[in-house]
Amino acid sequence: MKSHNWIIKLFTETSSDLLSISVLLLRSALGVILFVVGAGKVLGWFGGFGMEATIGFYAQSGISLPLTYMSCYTEFIGGLLIAAGFLTRPAAFAVSINMIVATIITLPTGFFGSGGGASYPFIFAVIAIVILFTGPMAYSVDSLILSKSEMRSDSLNFDGNRQRISK
Repeated sequence: MKSHNWIIKLFTETSSDLLSISVLLLRSALGVILFVVGAGKVLGWFGGFGMEATIGFYAQSGISLPLTYMSCYTEFIGGLLIAAGFLTRPAAFAVSINMIVATIITLPTGFFGSGGGASYPFIFAVIAIVILFTGPMAYSVDSLILSKSEMRSDSLNFDGNRQRISK
């Protein structure tokens, strides 16, 4: 039975390094996609239409001008901050709200509608919430700025006890 312990460990255990790499992958994917989409909406980069066309599109959907600017800049700046892991939790909080609203707005087209429907912003909201809960972890600008003792993350065990996960 002892010879199979490595198999059990492979499927049941993890380390803070693997968690940090996992969160880095989530942050990178979400951050880069949001930055590119936001830059397209705000500046017309990467094949986007720019702010004027975006304002017109949002206005047709009944979204006010201030909310249009907030949404576009949340994607643009929030994506950059999340990818870098700088001010990660505040950026993830803003992106979470933005994507939850986007999910609600696109839901009438169907969850799996053409062009992704509500599933596209929904998965971004879920990823942003995961990043909000975990924080930036070790591979981030936040980690470089804060001391190791401040970067340790608390998590709750299934029995409700606090468990320290550190690098």
